[in-house]
Amino acid sequence: MLAHSQPVFIDPTTDEGFKRLFGDKINLINFLNNIFRGRKTITDLTYRDTERIGATEEIGKVIFDLVVQLSTGEEIIIEMQTSTQTNLKQRMLYYASKVISDTAPKGNRKSWAYAIPEVYTIVLMDGFHMPGGDRSTYFHDTCLCHRDSGQIFYEGLGFIYLEIINFVKSEAEVEDELDKVFFMLKNMSTLKTLPRIMNSAVFQRFFQLASYAKLTKEERTMYDIRSKT
Repeated sequence: MLAHSQPVFIDPTTDEGFKRLFGDKINLINFLNNIFRGRKTITDLTYRDTERIGATEEIGKVIFDLVVQLSTGEEIIIEMQTSTQTNLKQRMLYYASKVISDTAPKGNRKSWAYAIPEVYTIVLMDGFHMPGGDRSTYFHDTCLCHRDSGQIFYEGLGFIYLEIINFVKSEAEVEDELDKVFFMLKNMSTLKTLPRIMNSAVFQRFFQLASYAKLTKEERTMYDIRSKT
């Protein structure tokens, strides 16, 4: 990459950007609190093993992008998808089911009584649309509901999709903290300075971590090679 074309901030939707930004614990907590929009207040979390072995050799293993456990017991999968996925919704349902099944003890099922934790799957979608989705919607927050009334049947299995391609608001049109997250994810790699609307400690940390100038020589080389631009 030529010097004049070097970005000020790295792209959070690349592998390197995703790992750098969401591998920071405080950053990830801030991100999740924005995504849950007050429904949860996350104060601490633990990064979990991203590789899960299948029940049989034929099934094989599952490798997640990121899995964390909250201090309150919930499990959260965070996935970054940058190209159209076959059976995307089914795949994420399988991922969540794998995390749920892994919590079951090998014995003493009666005492356990199926006290499974809440499991949420968050998918950052860049460059493609939700299969069968409404292209005017960029945030999809779903759980198990009654089909007719829409009343929540079970809150503890949730799927949140951030359809970045559908977010088209300008900086002046950004309305709330969730919009700021979308604006950052979509525009960070082309921005030259921290946007005025993001002049808070939460977003300052995101942009500080995303500084291209703060990457090591090796990190820059790897980022430049794998960058979409």
